Amino acid sequence: MTELEAAGALLEIAVALPVPGTFTYRDPRPGVAAAIGAQVVVPFGARTVTGFVVGRAASRAAGGGGGAELRDIEEVVVGEPAFDEAMIAFGRWTADYYQAPLGEVLRAALPQGEQATAKRAVRLTELGRRSLERQGTLIADAPRDPLLGALADAGGELPLGRLVKLHPRARGALARLAEAGLVEIGDEVVRRRPAPTLVLAVATSGDPGALPKRAAARRAALAKIVAAGADGLPVASLTASERMHLRALSMAGLARVEHRPINPSSPMSPAPPPIAASPIVLNGAQAQAVETLVGALSGGFASYLLHGVTGSGKTEVYLRVIAAARRAGRGALVLVPEIALTPQLAARFRARFGEDVAVLHSGLPPRERLAAWRRLRAGEVGIALGARSAVFAPVRALGVVVVDEEHDPSFKQEEGVRYHGRDLAVVRAQQAGALAILGSATPSLESAHNVERGRFKRLALPERATPRPLPAVEIVDLRRHPPGPDGLLSAPLAEAIGAALAAGEQSILFLNRRGFSTVMLCRGCGQVVRCENCVVSMTYHRGRGRLCCHYCGRTTPVPVKCPSCDSPRIERLGTGTERVEAIVRQRFPDARVARLDRDTAGSGAARDLETILRRMQAGEIDLLVGTQMVTKGHDFPGVTLVGVLQPDQAMDLPDFRATERTFQLLEQVAGRAGRGDQPGRVIIQTYRPDHPAITAVVRHDYAGFARAELDERRATDYPPFTRMIALRLDARDAAEAKAGATAAAEAARAAGGAAVRVRGPAEAPLVRLRGRVRWQVWLSSPDRAPLAAAARAAARAAKSGGDLRLSVDVDPQSVL
Repeated sequence: MTELEAAGALLEIAVALPVPGTFTYRDPRPGVAAAIGAQVVVPFGARTVTGFVVGRAASRAAGGGGGAELRDIEEVVVGEPAFDEAMIAFGRWTADYYQAPLGEVLRAALPQGEQATAKRAVRLTELGRRSLERQGTLIADAPRDPLLGALADAGGELPLGRLVKLHPRARGALARLAEAGLVEIGDEVVRRRPAPTLVLAVATSGDPGALPKRAAARRAALAKIVAAGADGLPVASLTASERMHLRALSMAGLARVEHRPINPSSPMSPAPPPIAASPIVLNGAQAQAVETLVGALSGGFASYLLHGVTGSGKTEVYLRVIAAARRAGRGALVLVPEIALTPQLAARFRARFGEDVAVLHSGLPPRERLAAWRRLRAGEVGIALGARSAVFAPVRALGVVVVDEEHDPSFKQEEGVRYHGRDLAVVRAQQAGALAILGSATPSLESAHNVERGRFKRLALPERATPRPLPAVEIVDLRRHPPGPDGLLSAPLAEAIGAALAAGEQSILFLNRRGFSTVMLCRGCGQVVRCENCVVSMTYHRGRGRLCCHYCGRTTPVPVKCPSCDSPRIERLGTGTERVEAIVRQRFPDARVARLDRDTAGSGAARDLETILRRMQAGEIDLLVGTQMVTKGHDFPGVTLVGVLQPDQAMDLPDFRATERTFQLLEQVAGRAGRGDQPGRVIIQTYRPDHPAITAVVRHDYAGFARAELDERRATDYPPFTRMIALRLDARDAAEAKAGATAAAEAARAAGGAAVRVRGPAEAPLVRLRGRVRWQVWLSSPDRAPLAAAARAAARAAKSGGDLRLSVDVDPQSVL
């Protein structure tokens, strides 16, 4: 051991920054070393940042941003380690496969409040404060400096990002102010949120006789606390007057207030909570699937594709298998594609498993999400249920991993670390020796191909769990039956809606575009009102009374005149769900109509989402209008009619998955009909009744559709018969974006050789988004190793930095 190493343990640190690799630091504390998985504060270049201990360093190496000198960690963040070694190994695999920094992966795996973060901050110095108050002489005759004023108004300090947002040109001025000694620029570490505590009132051994005889209310409050015994009484359960008496009792030495952790860390109980029995009788296919999967629980890693038609009872199969895993003392992880599915599924899981379920999704308040995550880590609950980020949930003794609606594209993370939740779930199960179950009525072609290759085993649920058959699908050819005066409903669909309403049955209308009007067109010059930041048309949202860009979120007032030619002849064209809702309300005034899309139930409106779903389940809604949120696994027994509006646009998107996505959406939304006592009916309005996706839905023929589509993919050398990586580059300057993409493509060709096919460089289909010009380079190869090497070489050659940004998208799900 060298003298340097003897002075402190050498640690491998992954800093929470978008930089590749890990770094070696020294723990200067004699005789101790930060635990694996601990969060630490370290110097990095000129900054102070947070990071994670991911291992012991074998030898001295450069750390802290590439400097030659070995540097010390500054602090170990208090609290238990954020990760165990299994999760660090999972993070390493994720970082390697998706070519993402390990620190970024680990940061993404922690909920808000659990991770410590370091943020650049600007502080007002005493000299700056005196100068601002015109007590000094440096700028006494100058007008009030806006940056100094903003800092003073905020109490003397602001995060750098916040200050730049308030004053976009602040960066140049800050250097001048710092040089003059008026401000300081440094790093502030925001600590992880402490574990929640329960505030308890506990009786002491003091003499109650010391209380005045006339203090009857105070005596009653004390008696209530004494009756609770040593466990204490939650202060929140006391009335306002009793809390006032508690203060007096504390001063008298008769009671005290204690803060105890709500969720103390404890090992997983070997005897899980009792599991409610299911009254549901399985059909033959369900029983066979449960028997096979339960039998596989003890056999180590195995992956199954549970291919069941809509309404076939896949959820009941999941519940039975998870119950078996919990009886064996093993945990479960269940992923669903969106929060739209979570309330209904969470209700079923809690009905079966009680409080043994932790729900994790972005629609929850951060404190609730953090509390659920910590309960999982402590082993107090054994089942995690959530959207794609729940793949990182700290489930103990993992025994089964379920991915419901595994085909859904929303399992792909499109920003930051661009992982695929479904694929990571299989890897997590593999590393834990657990059972992986992927369920869908319309499996992705990747999963179907994995069955063909023997990587997945297929279990079929070919019939609905109830005696009802799959709904009949009818096609309305809009060339022969054009929409009526409202421009939306054909006569057959309008008549079907009226009949369902008259019978007291529920209907769903599906249109995969939100807003009121999708295009604002000037009849004078022919120009479309477009977003200034993006090359897309602005959508009119009547509820907000504004135009909105669905890509960058920019909103503007509705123009009275054309921005191009000043003509007042602006017309609102195109249809979104908001317009559909208005039309059906007018057409069927007695119907109870609701809308389900991201405007009515976005990620920040989980409570509204639950309300809509609950009302639909209770039969309080007659007609539900929605986007793809209505297609995802909902079970509404009262729905007998599903109408599909304008599916044609999705068929011809410049995406090799367009036909597959169209079939999946249509088959899934069709499956919402006829799940109760009455038979279902589906009406699809289209100008292209002979399209392969349409004809396959009419026959409910997944097998035939998948076979034909796989043949097409094989002939054109697209996934799943080849692997793909998309390099996406963007900059404010078009020439800079093009130059970066050109350098990336040339480096990929040189590194990949004949083993890698390089497409591009080329402008992205949406060439400008959020004010940035976008270029792409697509790489493909049947072999992962040369493909990954070519992508890494391309990323180095592009020299991202400054204004040029590059992202590596492994297994891309969108070409846009």
